[in-house]
Amino acid sequence: TNVKAVFFLIQQAVPHLEISRGTIVIVSSMLSELAASPSLIYPMSKAAIDHLTRCLALDLGPSGVRVNSVNPSFIPTRIRRLFGGDVDCDADNWASIEAAKQPLAHRIGTPEDVAEAVAYLVSDAAGFVTGQHLKIDGGRTFGGPYGQPPE
Repeated sequence: TNVKAVFFLIQQAVPHLEISRGTIVIVSSMLSELAASPSLIYPMSKAAIDHLTRCLALDLGPSGVRVNSVNPSFIPTRIRRLFGGDVDCDADNWASIEAAKQPLAHRIGTPEDVAEAVAYLVSDAAGFVTGQHLKIDGGRTFGGPYGQPPE
Protein backbone atom coordinates (compact mmCIF):
# COMPACT_ATOMS: atom_id res chain seq x y z
CA THR A 1 0.00 0.00 0.00
CA ASN A 2 2.86 2.42 0.72
CA VAL A 3 3.91 2.32 -2.94
CA LYS A 4 0.65 1.62 -4.74
CA ALA A 5 -1.36 4.34 -3.00
CA VAL A 6 1.29 6.97 -3.70
CA PHE A 7 1.68 5.89 -7.32
CA PHE A 8 -2.04 5.86 -8.12
CA LEU A 9 -2.71 9.16 -6.35
CA ILE A 10 0.11 10.86 -8.25
CA GLN A 11 -1.09 9.29 -11.49
CA GLN A 12 -4.46 10.99 -10.99
CA ALA A 13 -2.88 14.33 -10.03
CA VAL A 14 -0.31 14.58 -12.86
CA PRO A 15 -2.60 16.11 -15.51
CA HIS A 16 -3.53 18.91 -13.10
CA LEU A 17 0.05 19.38 -11.92
CA GLU A 18 1.34 19.67 -15.48
CA ILE A 19 -1.10 22.52 -16.13
CA SER A 20 -0.25 24.33 -12.89
CA ARG A 21 3.46 23.36 -12.90
CA GLY A 22 2.87 22.06 -9.39
CA THR A 23 5.10 20.28 -6.94
CA ILE A 24 4.87 16.83 -5.41
CA VAL A 25 6.31 16.04 -1.99
CA ILE A 26 6.12 12.39 -0.97
CA VAL A 27 6.52 11.31 2.65
CA SER A 28 9.08 8.53 2.88
CA SER A 29 11.15 7.53 5.91
CA MET A 30 14.72 7.43 7.18
CA LEU A 31 14.26 3.65 7.09
CA SER A 32 14.36 3.81 3.29
CA GLU A 33 18.16 3.76 3.61
CA LEU A 34 18.53 1.51 6.66
CA ALA A 35 18.09 -2.22 7.03
CA ALA A 36 15.47 -2.95 9.66
CA SER A 37 14.44 -6.18 11.26
CA PRO A 38 12.03 -7.81 11.94
CA SER A 39 9.98 -5.54 9.66
CA LEU A 40 11.40 -6.01 6.17
CA ILE A 41 8.43 -4.77 4.16
CA TYR A 42 8.25 -1.22 5.53
CA PRO A 43 11.85 -0.19 4.74
CA MET A 44 11.64 -1.91 1.34
CA SER A 45 8.47 -0.01 0.48
CA LYS A 46 10.02 3.29 1.55
CA ALA A 47 13.12 2.56 -0.58
CA ALA A 48 10.74 2.01 -3.49
CA ILE A 49 9.12 5.38 -2.70
CA ASP A 50 12.54 7.06 -2.86
CA HIS A 51 13.23 5.52 -6.25
CA LEU A 52 9.74 6.48 -7.44
CA THR A 53 10.58 10.05 -6.41
CA ARG A 54 13.69 10.05 -8.60
CA CYS A 55 11.92 8.44 -11.57
CA LEU A 56 8.98 10.84 -11.38
CA ALA A 57 11.33 13.83 -11.12
CA LEU A 58 13.02 12.71 -14.32
CA ASP A 59 9.74 11.96 -16.08
CA LEU A 60 7.82 15.07 -14.99
CA GLY A 61 10.67 17.59 -15.02
CA PRO A 62 10.17 18.55 -18.68
CA SER A 63 6.58 19.54 -17.78
CA GLY A 64 7.84 21.81 -15.00
CA VAL A 65 6.67 19.52 -12.20
CA ARG A 66 9.13 19.03 -9.34
CA VAL A 67 9.07 15.84 -7.24
CA ASN A 68 10.87 15.40 -3.91
CA SER A 69 10.44 13.43 -0.72
CA VAL A 70 10.85 14.09 2.97
CA ASN A 71 12.41 11.27 4.97
CA PRO A 72 11.70 11.81 8.66
CA SER A 73 12.99 9.77 11.56
CA PHE A 74 10.63 8.59 14.28
CA ILE A 75 8.14 11.40 14.85
CA PRO A 76 5.72 11.20 17.79
CA THR A 77 2.30 11.23 16.18
CA ARG A 78 -1.00 9.62 17.02
CA ILE A 79 -0.50 6.91 14.41
CA ARG A 80 2.98 6.18 15.77
CA ARG A 81 1.45 5.59 19.19
CA LEU A 82 -1.26 3.36 17.72
CA PHE A 83 0.91 1.20 15.47
CA GLY A 84 4.58 1.67 16.11
CA GLY A 85 5.21 2.42 19.74
CA ASP A 86 7.05 0.13 22.10
CA VAL A 87 4.33 -1.74 23.99
CA ASP A 88 6.50 -1.86 27.12
CA CYS A 89 7.17 1.86 27.08
CA ASP A 90 4.94 4.84 27.81
CA ALA A 91 4.99 7.84 25.47
CA ASP A 92 7.24 10.02 27.64
CA ASN A 93 9.73 7.21 28.21
CA TRP A 94 9.75 6.40 24.48
CA ALA A 95 10.41 10.06 23.66
CA SER A 96 13.38 10.24 26.03
CA ILE A 97 14.85 6.98 24.69
CA GLU A 98 14.51 8.19 21.09
CA ALA A 99 15.88 11.65 21.94
CA ALA A 100 19.04 10.11 23.39
CA LYS A 101 19.73 8.51 19.98
CA GLN A 102 19.57 11.83 18.10
CA PRO A 103 22.96 13.46 17.48
CA LEU A 104 21.39 16.92 17.06
CA ALA A 105 20.46 18.42 20.42
CA HIS A 106 19.24 15.05 21.71
CA ARG A 107 15.63 15.80 20.91
CA ILE A 108 13.11 14.00 18.79
CA GLY A 109 11.67 15.51 15.66
CA THR A 110 8.22 17.02 15.66
CA PRO A 111 5.42 17.09 13.11
CA GLU A 112 6.27 20.79 12.74
CA ASP A 113 9.83 19.89 11.67
CA VAL A 114 8.40 17.78 8.87
CA ALA A 115 5.86 20.46 7.91
CA GLU A 116 8.61 23.09 7.65
CA ALA A 117 10.60 20.81 5.33
CA VAL A 118 7.55 20.26 3.12
CA ALA A 119 6.87 24.01 3.09
CA TYR A 120 10.43 24.61 1.90
CA LEU A 121 10.20 21.99 -0.85
CA VAL A 122 6.99 23.46 -2.27
CA SER A 123 8.29 27.04 -2.06
CA ASP A 124 9.98 29.09 -4.76
CA ALA A 125 13.18 28.87 -2.68
CA ALA A 126 13.38 25.20 -3.74
CA GLY A 127 12.54 25.98 -7.37
CA PHE A 128 15.67 24.21 -8.66
CA VAL A 129 15.34 21.19 -6.36
CA THR A 130 13.88 17.96 -7.73
CA GLY A 131 14.40 14.25 -7.26
CA GLN A 132 15.82 14.77 -3.77
CA HIS A 133 15.17 13.13 -0.41
CA LEU A 134 15.30 15.62 2.44
CA LYS A 135 16.19 13.82 5.66
CA ILE A 136 14.40 15.18 8.71
CA ASP A 137 16.24 13.03 11.21
CA GLY A 138 18.50 15.22 13.34
CA GLY A 139 21.49 13.33 11.96
CA ARG A 140 20.26 9.98 13.20
CA THR A 141 20.97 8.08 9.99
CA PHE A 142 24.68 8.89 10.29
CA GLY A 143 25.15 6.42 13.14
CA GLY A 144 24.92 2.64 13.44
CA PRO A 145 21.76 0.52 13.57
CA TYR A 146 18.81 2.89 13.51
CA GLY A 147 21.30 5.72 13.74
CA GLN A 148 22.53 4.96 17.23
CA PRO A 149 25.84 6.69 17.85
CA PRO A 150 28.77 4.32 18.44
CA GLU A 151 29.57 3.61 22.08
